[in-house]
Formats: sequence, structure tokens, C-alpha cells
Amino acid sequence: GLPAAIQGVLDRKYKPLDFRFFVGCHDYANGELDAVTYASKYQAIACARSLALKQCIQLPKPLWHEVMELSGGELREISMLEMMKRNDIQKD
Repeated sequence: GLPAAIQGVLDRKYKPLDFRFFVGCHDYANGELDAVTYASKYQAIACARSLALKQCIQLPKPLWHEVMELSGGELREISMLEMMKRNDIQKD
């Protein structure tokens, strides 16, 4: 857990960048998460651990766009459309 990760970093067993911490929480009422998922407001995506824990500093594009592109189909198209709106990141 978290205490072991902290101690591992302090003991130099692990590097701080070996970990990814997501801060924040959104609570859903019974069935609310299912409802927003079925309404396509959220999309559950399975991905490799190496992708989920990928170092995000100085990536050519935001990690979420990479995940969406790798998912293919409509998610890839949405990512491409959103990327076209931006001028602060590299385009393929």
C-alpha cells in the first residue's frame, strides 16, 4: 500500500516516478455510474499496466489521447478531432 511505497522511495528501493497517484474522488449514487456509462458519457477501457503507469512528463501528446487512439474506432476519431483543436501538442 501507500506506506510501503513511501518507505520504498525513502529507502531508495523505488524511484518516485515508479508510481502514479491519482488524487480526487467522485462518488456515485446507486446505479449512477452505470447510467452515465450506458449514456456514453464515460467509457471503460482495459489497458496494459505499462500504458496506465506511463511517465507523462514531456509526452508528445496527452496520455488520454494515446489511450483513446489505441482503443480505436469512435474513440480514436474523437481523439483525432479534439487534437485538431489544439496547437500546443505535436501532431502525427
